[in-house]
Amino acid sequence: MIDTEIARTFDRRSALFLTGGACLTSFLVLRMLQMQVFNYKEYLKKSENNSFRVQITMPKRGSILSDDDTIISRDIQIYRIYVIPEETDNINDVINTVVKELNLRKKAVDRIWKTIKKQAKFQPVLISENSDWNTLANLSAKNIPGVHIDDGFSRMYEMGPAGAQIFGYVGAPKKPEPNTPFFTTGINGLEKRFNDDMCGKSGKTVYITNALGRVTGEDKTQFVTPIVGNNIKTTIKENVQKTLYDSLALNRAGCGVVLDIKTGSILAMASTPSFDPNNFKKDDGEEYISSLLDDVAKPFMNKTIEGLYPPGSTFKIVVALAALESGALNPSEKIFCPGYWEYGNHRYHCWEKHGHGNVDLYGALKHSCDTYFYQIALRIGIDAIKNMALKLGLNKKYMDDVLAHEMPGIIPDRKWKEKNIGSSWVHGDTIISGIGQGFILTNCLQLAVMIARVVSNKEIYPHLIYSNKNPTFKKLGLQDKNIKHVLRGLEQVTQQGGTASGSAINVNGQKMGGKTGTSQVRNISKKERDSGVLTNEQLKWNLRNHGLFVGYAPTDNPKYATCIIMEHAGGSSSAARTSAKIMKELLK
Repeated sequence: MIDTEIARTFDRRSALFLTGGACLTSFLVLRMLQMQVFNYKEYLKKSENNSFRVQITMPKRGSILSDDDTIISRDIQIYRIYVIPEETDNINDVINTVVKELNLRKKAVDRIWKTIKKQAKFQPVLISENSDWNTLANLSAKNIPGVHIDDGFSRMYEMGPAGAQIFGYVGAPKKPEPNTPFFTTGINGLEKRFNDDMCGKSGKTVYITNALGRVTGEDKTQFVTPIVGNNIKTTIKENVQKTLYDSLALNRAGCGVVLDIKTGSILAMASTPSFDPNNFKKDDGEEYISSLLDDVAKPFMNKTIEGLYPPGSTFKIVVALAALESGALNPSEKIFCPGYWEYGNHRYHCWEKHGHGNVDLYGALKHSCDTYFYQIALRIGIDAIKNMALKLGLNKKYMDDVLAHEMPGIIPDRKWKEKNIGSSWVHGDTIISGIGQGFILTNCLQLAVMIARVVSNKEIYPHLIYSNKNPTFKKLGLQDKNIKHVLRGLEQVTQQGGTASGSAINVNGQKMGGKTGTSQVRNISKKERDSGVLTNEQLKWNLRNHGLFVGYAPTDNPKYATCIIMEHAGGSSSAARTSAKIMKELLK
């Protein structure tokens, strides 16, 4: 009986063991089938990754060129020393050894530790760029775990701050891939807009590693050669660009544009203050960037298209042409200027407090008589003024396809004021619009286009990227006689004792015409007058008026147009002198 019970118990246990063993064996078999048959490729890839290390080779980035193929921005060969923290057993010992070997400054060491703490351990930490051969050889011989020596490229900006807002700069992407530690991308300007064209295609090197992760060889069958990026050719003339920037830099802030009237090519475009992207890579690069961000004059801002300014008296060109085209103005008609004009219960002052006496259109442009243009503006009305402003290229965006943040400006009318200000248009609004004040806002590029269109009577469109084909511009359809009337007055501005007579030029008989402008920032208050502040020059820098000048040359066959804006210069003389310097450079 006992033997029977023992046998039954033994049989039950045997059955359980056998059943469990069968289930375990079945699970193992199925798992093996899954790993070796169904998921074979996935696990093969993981296995291969344990024995191979892929390194992405960055391609040489394409260059930015001037109109004659002079290099503006390019890649230069460099050698980097970097550390990958996860490949070291003691990151402190490694960093201390490298720091001692390279004799690094405390600021550089602080940067290294700051980078180590803020990023993932698999990401490389840059120790040094452009190390000499002896240093590279010594570190390589020491075979320090986690320390790597790599060749690559660094961006060099040949013109430094001259046009940095236009050409832009490169930097690290926001989310770098583990295998592309030193990959750069365009951050601003043309570098950003044409990044896909310029960055090229990455190469690949596959290294064979042992169980400890050390490189033992290279799988040359998987090697991929990087492809160099494409160059971007601009219409910029290097010598003109440098001359423009250097002249603008004499003033604390400003901007300028130079156009080829025949083609619409932008020959120079600069904004000040500027910055030197080459300084970003230095040990004190972060401090340098911080100082730029704190600068109230906004060095990162491309003021040629982002800055909006009242056009001041340069807008009188628009009013003059609108009046002539409407038939409401005879250029020989004279208007008396005693230094002001009273309309209704308001007195509108001329900038010349003693007045200009009797002036016709030519004299009004020559001396920039406000009284004359107050009355002409009211005579033709804001609608005629706006239509002419739009025809001459104001309130338009031209650089949307190549540069960001372009501002269209404001050319107001009744509907605009009702919508944006919430009140009705009054005669006073039209009167002050006649001298380019009030609600009117334009940018530097638009004003350069305006003068180019006036002197050519064509619908000039500016462009910054070089093309083998010269564009064909449509006729504006303005009456040639009216264009001649305005140009006669603009020639007198510089050549016959006008408001820019100090900037007259004569290069082998070639002369410059143009129009000065003063863009009012604010009126001098009664409190300031009572305290003795009577002139614009006595105000703080940021409260002074802007100075403007739009010019063209040569006067007998215009080829070039400029617009120069000197922020808070108080008057237009420095802007006119800069335009004269540019024209001399071009006409040589």
